[in-house]
Amino acid sequence: MPAYINEIFNSIQGEGPYAGTRQVFVRFEECQLQCDYCDTPQTRNVSGSCRIETEPGSGNFFSTKTPLNRDDVVANIVKLWTPSTKHISLTGGEPLLNSDFIKSLDLEYPLYLETNAGFPEKAREIKNIISIASCDIKLPEHRCTQNYPELLEKELETISILNKTADTFVKVIILPQTTKESLSLAVEGVRSIDKDIPFILQPVTSDKKVPSSLLFELMDFAGEKLKDVRAIPQTHKMMNLL
Repeated sequence: MPAYINEIFNSIQGEGPYAGTRQVFVRFEECQLQCDYCDTPQTRNVSGSCRIETEPGSGNFFSTKTPLNRDDVVANIVKLWTPSTKHISLTGGEPLLNSDFIKSLDLEYPLYLETNAGFPEKAREIKNIISIASCDIKLPEHRCTQNYPELLEKELETISILNKTADTFVKVIILPQTTKESLSLAVEGVRSIDKDIPFILQPVTSDKKVPSSLLFELMDFAGEKLKDVRAIPQTHKMMNLL
């Protein structure tokens, strides 16, 4: 079955503990959330076109109409693979909306899932083929949904599912207004699943900087309950990469 994909390209992972790893990115379209800080708002809805890099890391693209079928996507992934490339990053948008398409890829390359974790039933469908799972936990101040408690429950269920089969870590976007009280929802949720899951605080990339004092405070707060707490910014933004 075909899928609506926004872009396919080769670049360097800029977020989380795998920052610095080269990957082929497959960015799906459509997302159920409306996060204030979203840096890919063009993927929230179907655009009808996809841009595909012509050569790995070149930054040159051609456009094609969507949806794309499985064979076309696989052919472009293979074309953009290089000796230092390690994973296929399935990102978005929200890739779990395309679980059937992801199951059809059937590639020898490891799959790196970047998800808002809002679809546990979809995560269950593909859990055995995902090597690495980057799972978001949203906070109330992100204003991404009108039913935050329901979203949080689904996120934690997804994390629990993927943590059993994949190398799973949690990412939380930190805003200047984030407090220990709001972060505690994510901290306690992860602790209830597995306190060894890496817990990444990612300061938002915007004109409003997150004070280092706030990051230190939140790291120590999370570190009282979790074993692996880190603060990692969007390093690809620093390198002017996609």
